Amino acid sequence: MRLDRRLAGFLLLLPLLGGCSKLTFIRQDVIGKGKVEQARRPVVARDSQQDKARMLAHDLVVRASSALQGNDLDLAERLSRDALKADSASADAHTLMGAIAARRGREAESGDWLFKAMQVSGGGAAEANNYGAWLCGQQRFEESLRYLDYALERLGDAQSRADTLANAGVCALRAGNAERAVNYLRQSLQLDAENRLALETLATHALAQGQLLEARAFIERRLALQPITAALLQSAEQIELRMGDTRAAARYRARLQRDFPSNSSTGN
Repeated sequence: MRLDRRLAGFLLLLPLLGGCSKLTFIRQDVIGKGKVEQARRPVVARDSQQDKARMLAHDLVVRASSALQGNDLDLAERLSRDALKADSASADAHTLMGAIAARRGREAESGDWLFKAMQVSGGGAAEANNYGAWLCGQQRFEESLRYLDYALERLGDAQSRADTLANAGVCALRAGNAERAVNYLRQSLQLDAENRLALETLATHALAQGQLLEARAFIERRLALQPITAALLQSAEQIELRMGDTRAAARYRARLQRDFPSNSSTGN
């Protein structure tokens, strides 16, 4: 499930769906009214020294995000902590720390950082999406959907809305609410016809429901986009086998064996 992009080239993925890629209306016993009001505190004017600190933190975050993308977790964490020393209210630095913790397998710590990012951002929509994605990964589905719906109410640009709708669709499906999930996912595709998460999830759901023509249409659209994964090719093979097209299934099987030899023994 996707985390929202905040900076150019700054894309963070939490391991929510086995490699896919993760809000303030939640229960009062989770976040009380006082905390909500604190998260929405007004922005105060900053003096020039504070502006310099913010600029320094921003530069450190950019470097840290590059290190994270290069899988240098130690450098990414060091730079993120330096960014927080410069500006403790840097939502991006908190988000990076959450992503780093997730990469290290420290899920509870990751959630704490992402929640803090939402607080210091004043209830920002991007941070709400990110924390909602994390909650879904913890199987706290209803809380997750409240955060994701909160983000959707505040997101303006189409791409961010499409990504958050796809996140919400995945989470609703995991919660057992297929109708709600499909509604989110189709809305995502209306905004972004090439949304990878929405296409893949709709293909998998249609296959599970026996809607084979729909499953084939969605998986073919997804396979026209990069990156291609072993799971996608396995799903495509399963769809063709169930439709009785053994020649098409064999083509997907051959592609799977060629491109993902370590995965070709799984599936049908």
